[in-house]
Amino acid sequence: MLIPLRTDSPLRSTPWVNWALILVNVVIFGITTKWPQVKEDYVLNPMHPHLVNYFTYQFLHENIPHVLFNMLFLYVFGNNVNDRMGNFGYLAFYLAGGVFSGIAHVFFEKANILGASGAIAAVIGAYLVLLPRSHITIIYLLFFIGVAEIPSIWLILGYFVLQDVALQLFHSSMNGSDNVAHVAHIGGTFFGLSVCIFMLAAHLLPRDQFDVLALMHRWNKRRQYQDLVRKGYDPFAYVPPKRVAPDPNLDRIHDIRAEISELLAQHKVEEAARQYINLQEIDSRQVLSKQNQLDVANQLYSDGQYPVAANAYELFIQHYPKYESLEHVRLMLGMLYSRYLGRYDAAREQFKLALDRLHNERERELASSELERIGPPPAPPPGSAPTTA
Repeated sequence: MLIPLRTDSPLRSTPWVNWALILVNVVIFGITTKWPQVKEDYVLNPMHPHLVNYFTYQFLHENIPHVLFNMLFLYVFGNNVNDRMGNFGYLAFYLAGGVFSGIAHVFFEKANILGASGAIAAVIGAYLVLLPRSHITIIYLLFFIGVAEIPSIWLILGYFVLQDVALQLFHSSMNGSDNVAHVAHIGGTFFGLSVCIFMLAAHLLPRDQFDVLALMHRWNKRRQYQDLVRKGYDPFAYVPPKRVAPDPNLDRIHDIRAEISELLAQHKVEEAARQYINLQEIDSRQVLSKQNQLDVANQLYSDGQYPVAANAYELFIQHYPKYESLEHVRLMLGMLYSRYLGRYDAAREQFKLALDRLHNERERELASSELERIGPPPAPPPGSAPTTA
């Protein structure tokens, strides 16, 4: 004989509701033992089911082995589920599990049903989802008495087997019939498993690394890793990192950038602009800090270095797209393209983008007049094939 004592999963709070359910079941069993007619009025009759009986049948028990087994397993498994769900959530879950078990029994069976087995099966299903790798301490009574720890799944299987065997033996000795609600057990377990998995997936219950979804996730990771190994991936093969040759101009770039910053701090903007040209000749992707880049671009414009100035403005727009006065930079770039570089398509684009944000009437008039001066894009030559998308 196996008698469960406790689970190895620690409790974070006192499971008041579970203790209250055990007490209510025991008290009601005492009442129905003294007044058996109460039991007859509140069992669940599949032929004439009443709504209240879906709740009342859960607190009625046939005999001492029936209530003893149920309360023992409710104590072992219910405390931890109560702890994970909280008191109000656990009470609702427990009663709903009993109702679902009763509905399953009504659909498939004809005999009256009573007992907390369906609700406890729902609790056990939840326990399997929340704490699938926990162990239970048991006392075993064979030829000698001992204590051992076994995986909870084995005790859960033993719960259904032992309870069914005990009840079958009792009923066989009394009237020779099997009166065990197998469908209610299956329905309750299904309810507990499915509802608890949904609540974990929807983050309605706190997750941890040992719940069934976390274990499934890690199993899937291991499966993917094994598939890679089967396809030829060698996890122990050493691949030396590729050596990247250092840029021989890196030190020179750092020196020029530092020199530009120092010249701008001394207000020597013309000399800083000349150094910027040297920097672009070494690496055309180099961009200065926001204000330095803008000051150098404006100076290059003033000095007549139009291609370099346009490139400096383009780099500024690309790297500082959230600049608060970006429309003014676009206006300057559009003027460069339209008046000095002959890039009219690029000029039209910059003027149109600038007009979307310009508020100064003089600046808006300047952009509009430039657009009128360069005119619309040229029409395609006659007979050319249309563009298809």
